[in-house]
Amino acid sequence: MVGIPDVRRLKKSTLVSIVHTEDPIGGTKKALDQVHAADVLRRYQRVLIKPNYVNGSHPSTGVTTDPRVVRAIVEYLLEHGRNSREFAVGEGGMATVDTMQSFRNAGLVDELNGYGVKLIDLNAEPHVDVDIEGGRSLKSVRVARSFVDYDCILSVPKLKVHCWALSTLSMKNMMGGILPKGIMHDDLAQKIVDLNRAFGPELTVIDGILGCQRHELACDPVASNVIVAGEDFVAADAVGSFLMGLAPDQVLYLQLAKKAGLGENDLFKIEYTGEEISRLRKHYTLC
Repeated sequence: MVGIPDVRRLKKSTLVSIVHTEDPIGGTKKALDQVHAADVLRRYQRVLIKPNYVNGSHPSTGVTTDPRVVRAIVEYLLEHGRNSREFAVGEGGMATVDTMQSFRNAGLVDELNGYGVKLIDLNAEPHVDVDIEGGRSLKSVRVARSFVDYDCILSVPKLKVHCWALSTLSMKNMMGGILPKGIMHDDLAQKIVDLNRAFGPELTVIDGILGCQRHELACDPVASNVIVAGEDFVAADAVGSFLMGLAPDQVLYLQLAKKAGLGENDLFKIEYTGEEISRLRKHYTLC
């Protein structure tokens, strides 16, 4: 059993960037610059970029991360002195889905061609049992080895509603690293929080170029044209939820995460840079 330190011990900046853009490359790099991502990433040796390819849906559906956002992050890392051997892109989709095929279907393989970046199917690699310090509903979990071997997880979720959790953003995106995933569905909100105690991402970039309303797997896409970035994953998810028309105190996992000391969900206590969030807010249709 591997022990992982509780992320509550790490003080994270509540600065969140909101970039209104139709350009997934330039907009992503701008958002990263605005939250001083290069300084944050300098603390870590190895970076695991964790997008959302829950299935093989094309990004035009709103279900999966735009591969151009992932490419922008790869370029950002290289432009700031990283070697491609120091980072990778990893995801573990639904159990019934071939994650490597999802990478191809989504255009990620083509988008990253020539960059020398390793692509990892987190479902297929060895898993290790990890104790979760302070976990209330999830005391331990089996995670992909990369979640342990890489000391920085950079979460790249879609801006999406979710039928049970209301929003599925950076925190819920960490489910891609565990097996079996079905263990999360009972007491989902608390288990999202528990999982993020051990594996809360060090940096978040939310792809809201096309958002997802109505259902997380059968989206009615919404052109929100926004990129959200931040070090505090709770704050980033609170802002993302607000941009879809939700109040953070409606979203149980955000309430529990704030109570657990994992981050800030009070919109009045978050520091902002970039666009005014109320101007970009839409009201997504829920399930």
